[in-house]
Amino acid sequence: MNRVHTLSTAELAALEKHYRQTNEADVRSRCQMILLSNEGLSPPKIAEQVRFHRRTVTRYIQRYEAEGIDGLMTRPRSGRLPKVTEAYTSLLLQAVEQWPRTLELPFSNWTTANLAEYLAQKTGIELSPRQVENILRANDWRLRRPVRTVKHKQDQQLVEEKKTHSRGQETGQ
Repeated sequence: MNRVHTLSTAELAALEKHYRQTNEADVRSRCQMILLSNEGLSPPKIAEQVRFHRRTVTRYIQRYEAEGIDGLMTRPRSGRLPKVTEAYTSLLLQAVEQWPRTLELPFSNWTTANLAEYLAQKTGIELSPRQVENILRANDWRLRRPVRTVKHKQDQQLVEEKKTHSRGQETGQ
């Protein structure tokens, strides 16, 4: 079976709608494969257009014939599940927003290593400091060293007087 059956108007409408509305590039390409097959193109010609292998095109035509539009969806892949979940990310971001001392930790500023260790104790999931940094970056966070200054304690008027006085001495007045 190298070509899809002649599609009804309802099937065509559903495929075209799915083609336009999906956010997954692979699913869009699979819909396109079926639509091109319906137009009479052979799997090698379709493969040339969508830049997939001919066997891949044939496989999705067969899956569409057997399962309909559900056969074009991305199926769960085998392998280990990701360590980082939404809940883990949420806990990480909540921790960053708090001072470590309020969590009864022996340090005043977060580092990625401290965060990784704290979250390993809380969740049992061990990540490297680099992985924690990547999660923070993906959520528009960046840890920086605190800038220590006494500007808020200075008398601004006195500072300005000193600046003008020192400028006057430099010019010889």
